[in-house]
Amino acid sequence: MDRKFRNLIAYKVSKNIPQEFHIQAIMCQAIIERTNIFRNILDGNFKKEEVNTEDIYDKALEAVDNTMNLVIMFNDSPICAYYHVCCGGSTENSEYLLNTKIDYLRGITCKECMLNKELENIVDVDLEDLESIFGYNISQNFMNEYSIDNVLKILEKTRGNRIENILVFNKEVKGSVFSENLNLDSSRVGFRPIKIRFYTKGIGHGLGLCQYGANEKAKNNWNYEKILNHYYTNIILSELDDFNLDLPLKNKKIFIDAGHGGEDTGYTNDSLTEKEISLKVTLKIKEKLEKIGACVYLSRLTDEYISLDKRVDMIKKSNSDFLISIHLNKSKFEGVSGAEAIYYWGDVNGELIGKNILSNLKKNMNIKNRGVNEGSIYILKESGCNGVYCELGYISNPLESELFADDKFIDSIAENIVYSILEYYENNVLT
Repeated sequence: MDRKFRNLIAYKVSKNIPQEFHIQAIMCQAIIERTNIFRNILDGNFKKEEVNTEDIYDKALEAVDNTMNLVIMFNDSPICAYYHVCCGGSTENSEYLLNTKIDYLRGITCKECMLNKELENIVDVDLEDLESIFGYNISQNFMNEYSIDNVLKILEKTRGNRIENILVFNKEVKGSVFSENLNLDSSRVGFRPIKIRFYTKGIGHGLGLCQYGANEKAKNNWNYEKILNHYYTNIILSELDDFNLDLPLKNKKIFIDAGHGGEDTGYTNDSLTEKEISLKVTLKIKEKLEKIGACVYLSRLTDEYISLDKRVDMIKKSNSDFLISIHLNKSKFEGVSGAEAIYYWGDVNGELIGKNILSNLKKNMNIKNRGVNEGSIYILKESGCNGVYCELGYISNPLESELFADDKFIDSIAENIVYSILEYYENNVLT
């Protein structure tokens, strides 16, 4: 994983924990960032992020390299690695913030934060501001005695001594919502009526790793593994090599349809037939896809005739994630050249891969990009599979015809198509 995401992990570490912290604490943060990236990839939620390497400090890179490919796992899945700046004395159970019990997010005491006076804070809020935030009008009859319980009353606290529910102008409000609305550092809150003065201890939601506590523990010779096991319950640190990261398309099913075959030769010229070239490209794509873990299905392995209906039936039975149908084109004008792609109406995924393929063929092989268009291609329509119909060049063009007779050219086309598939899956799998 670090082959691709080393700089991104280090960048996130640099943004999210001070470089003055102990290296073992920074290593904890590196593992947390890697875990969350990995989890997002597996969930399909990973988004590309621009990385400015000038913002990466040296200890962040050191921390990433010292923990290479390590992630936090629970029951064979990466955890949602919550962390915060300072818990104020104890971390929280997941029920407090997430309304659900998560076994690895159990509250624990944090003695270092209990002794920390630096992150205690005072916030004064005008009563009028409190009225406005929570939508209430206090009576202007100042001759009547007004109890603080009529303004604020703590109804319930969590085990970690945070406000769970509070009465604000007789309206029950969740503690996390209350502290967020008032921009308080924490929901570990006390108050007295001087205006309304809130006392906070700690910074953040209190779930998972406490960065301040981790740093103090590191100063006392705790290593990253011991620290992480303290803040996350019953977790295991695993190396991502165990998850076949060299097989980025593992479990992906791709159907490659070699156009024509047998008596159906497709377009021909004096030396080449479309059926021959489409099969050569298809077999090369299959070879390259299987090397990176994909399960590849073919409509034909040899020069044989397969009807369109049988091809459709094969695609349906394979339950493939994607279909690519390989063809060549022909024109009465020898000068016409280039590749084009067709996707079925509304197939956004087919359009994306088609654009990837044509873009890479143009950029890496200087093959003219003739565009990606919608169309009602039978095999795309009837198979019900996301897919793209590729016309890779013109057999009627003397130069392109000569190139298609070269096995190295065929191999390069297949390489670029496979790379284009990887680009498409980049937000869903490791590449």
